[in-house]
Amino acid sequence: MSSSLLLKNLEDLSLDPGYVAGDPNSSTSLSSSGRSVQSQHAPWWQNAGSLNSRNGSWDTVSTFPEDAADTLAKCPSLPELEDSPWTEQELREVVRKVAVVDSSFTREAVHRLSVLLQRALVRICREAQRLSELHRRCTRLEVQSAAKLVLSCGLAERCVSSAVRAVSLHCMSSGDVARQRGESARCGLTLSVGRFFRWMVETRVSVRVHEYAAVCLTACVETLVEEVAGRALGEMLEGAVNSDTELWGLLQVYEHLVCFLTHRMNFIAKKSCVDH
Repeated sequence: MSSSLLLKNLEDLSLDPGYVAGDPNSSTSLSSSGRSVQSQHAPWWQNAGSLNSRNGSWDTVSTFPEDAADTLAKCPSLPELEDSPWTEQELREVVRKVAVVDSSFTREAVHRLSVLLQRALVRICREAQRLSELHRRCTRLEVQSAAKLVLSCGLAERCVSSAVRAVSLHCMSSGDVARQRGESARCGLTLSVGRFFRWMVETRVSVRVHEYAAVCLTACVETLVEEVAGRALGEMLEGAVNSDTELWGLLQVYEHLVCFLTHRMNFIAKKSCVDH
């Protein structure tokens, strides 16, 4: 049996529509870092902490000036994932679509890009987890809604469009010839849909995870890779992220930052300066 056929079979076996997740992997969690887990099956928001304010609320935070590093040290951070649903080789293939001969994306830059994407992945999956709590299942609708809530308007529109296109391609690919291809190839994606599906099950995004939810999440992350790579052409990756209001809040380690709100606040501030 060839290696490509074996890989296809493993990917197809992992895609079970409406798979019921069992016990989560102890090494993989969407809960915030530096916190004790009260219950293994409790929703992540029930285990969330708060800033170290006087009475544990935003309206009573001390207004005395302090060092910025000390302030950020009190903010809860996103968890660091041990395993990502992609490989650095797959990221390089996606980057080549945008930056074919760009020398700024070295091996170290691709590794750093992988770390930044993990933060965006956790933000989207946390929101999808919250939206899936009512019906205890995660479908493409929850993933698309999570992307709209977490990302800025422009990024969300492009990611959702890519997700709809990937699902449409998967639906249109039928017959014996189409079944011989992998799920990612049928969706027109480079990142592995099967690996994303297994990751969503292991992290317990929901009790039931539909295969189209994995397709949409894969398409969203692949679109984010293309966006970051396209905006970082000709300059360092960190500099491009720090100067982009759509990406900065999304790819920071602090969980209180939201891409949509950060981008909106910067837009209002710039508009106010122009008006005055």
